[in-house]
Amino acid sequence: MLMSNLSKKTALFHWHTAHHANMAPFGGYNMPLWYASAKNEHLAVLTSAGLFDTSHMAVISVKGPDSFGLLQHCFTNDLSACVGSGKRPLSPGRCVYGAFLTEQGAVVDDTIIFELAENNYLAVVNAGMGATVAQHLITYMGSSDVEIIDLTDRIGKIDLQGPMSGKIMKKVLMFAKYVLQTSRWCSMLTKTPLDRY
Repeated sequence: MLMSNLSKKTALFHWHTAHHANMAPFGGYNMPLWYASAKNEHLAVLTSAGLFDTSHMAVISVKGPDSFGLLQHCFTNDLSACVGSGKRPLSPGRCVYGAFLTEQGAVVDDTIIFELAENNYLAVVNAGMGATVAQHLITYMGSSDVEIIDLTDRIGKIDLQGPMSGKIMKKVLMFAKYVLQTSRWCSMLTKTPLDRY
């Protein structure tokens, strides 16, 4: 497929092209649509699992002593009661889906809030929305002690989807402490003792 020279490339772009992905513009990036067979890959995700390069999505770091309060004010989900059927609070290593709204109730963007550590969160929003959502949060932070950094195009991200995702991640997470200890990004983002994970 033709790709625009104006499209951005994710950190995995060269891997995709080396493995003969069918690439196309999406959200301002050159993204893989499929490799050998779109149908077979679609069915694999429905029956087993598939990996997706989602590095085109924007990521915003929200951290500091008042970060929870800012997110609680701007986010549609109650972060103190949002995990599982027991409505437990968001905690390190967990995430929750919701949206950021204007005061009039209009959607700024939907998002996934991930808690890295106490008072240290990542907000994953749609491609091209990083600056908009970061500015939205800055508008409402006032004098709060919060640091907001738009990490768009600085973090790679892959998603695992499908009914076997949990079993696959269970195997991967058996080695989570090793992965977190050897990952420069994990230690930089959390700035917490890694044995908590």
